[in-house]
Amino acid sequence: MTAASPERAQLHAFLAKHGKFLLTTHVNPDGDAIGSEVAFARWLRGMGKQVRILNDSATPHAYAWLTDEDPVERYSEPLCEECFEWADALVVLDTSNKQRIGKLANHLDRHAIALAIVDHHVTHDGFGAVNVIEPARPSACSLVYELIRESGAAIDRLSADALYVGLSTDTGNFRYSNTDTSAHLMAAELLKLGVDTQLTNLRISATAPAGRLRFFGEVLAALELYEGGKLVVIEASPEQFSRHGLEGADTDGLVDMPRVIAGVEVVMLVSEVVPTKVKISLRSAGRVAIDQIVAQLGGGGHQHAAGAQFRGSREDAKARLLPELAKLLATLDGERTGAKA
Repeated sequence: MTAASPERAQLHAFLAKHGKFLLTTHVNPDGDAIGSEVAFARWLRGMGKQVRILNDSATPHAYAWLTDEDPVERYSEPLCEECFEWADALVVLDTSNKQRIGKLANHLDRHAIALAIVDHHVTHDGFGAVNVIEPARPSACSLVYELIRESGAAIDRLSADALYVGLSTDTGNFRYSNTDTSAHLMAAELLKLGVDTQLTNLRISATAPAGRLRFFGEVLAALELYEGGKLVVIEASPEQFSRHGLEGADTDGLVDMPRVIAGVEVVMLVSEVVPTKVKISLRSAGRVAIDQIVAQLGGGGHQHAAGAQFRGSREDAKARLLPELAKLLATLDGERTGAKA
């Protein structure tokens, strides 16, 4: 194992210095967020530290099994105050955008707490005293895995499961452009530690309530094509979420589905769980970078997978972003024209 970078060395010193840790992640956590929290918590507990995990949003059904031994608490203002009073340090995982941790961000201004960031997104604020932000890593779990290995700590079976969940989901089961050599090598090591890929994938993919499938069907049935079929827009309304008993995190994976349509370059999901609170998710097939589009709204992510929160209606959100996406996709026509010239 090569020597740790200065930022990683600072994080190892940060972890050694403190005894009570609060962990959190972004709103509507995905497999990488939950997986990195669980693995990080188990690593800290192995060092004799005390740990609590508190998130703004509920844990999706697909990843709840990872939290049986490492409970993830859900935000309420009194509980958050209790956690901030209790903890010596806060570690934010899988996001380095302060607003992306949701309502917990409001408590940072009230409490002088040591703060560290562990993230792999391109667009970031780096608001910690220690910031380990490495966009070259395929997932946050990849970074957590390397940090644990650097420390010399053992990775137990549940941690291996959690790390594999984060790696596999954030790489689209090793199909996305962020799947590199390190991703496959990490997966191989986790399999050696006992990860059962068939069982793990079954736990992820076969835990949804029937209402979620009906919800997906409704949303996909109403998809719209723009820019000559290069852009797909799908929407989810508050009524749909309410009717099927779902939350914002239940859209996990929905935005990726229209990418199978021939000719599609970008997919935009505009989901509104409660009126005027809109979540925008963008996915690119790889030929255009969409992270700067959502950066205008204070969001971020990767070049080919990014998102943001928007205050207003779904129509307002589309009116804001569709012209920007049209201009972006027009560059592909320019490339094609140039290639023929």
